[in-house]
Amino acid sequence: MEKTFDFEKIGKRIPYTVPDDFFTKLEENVMDEVKGQKSEATAIPKRNKTVIIAIRSFLAVAAAVALFFFIQPMLTPKDTISADDYASVELAFNNLSTDDQDFLIAVYENEEFINDLTNDLIE
Repeated sequence: MEKTFDFEKIGKRIPYTVPDDFFTKLEENVMDEVKGQKSEATAIPKRNKTVIIAIRSFLAVAAAVALFFFIQPMLTPKDTISADDYASVELAFNNLSTDDQDFLIAVYENEEFINDLTNDLIE
């Protein structure tokens, strides 16, 4: 199924024609249409703008209140040590074997942080 074409018989003429300034006018028409659609799409009525501003302001205030009441207590250090905390540590220490108790005492005897904390509690 081999076909051979004789391009000399077909010639170089194009059966379709366009007006002279078609492509320059086409570009201008497309740009005008795009500009018109863009301005219509981005245009928000003034009433909707005030509603959007009011909603954003409300959300900002709600976020600030949430940060103050919910996150702030988590960030403040807990300075008080209750008697229950000491009792649970004492109970755990008493449940250790004598060798383990001696080891813990030897390790933490020279610990600066614990010594400073103990001195602060005694004072």
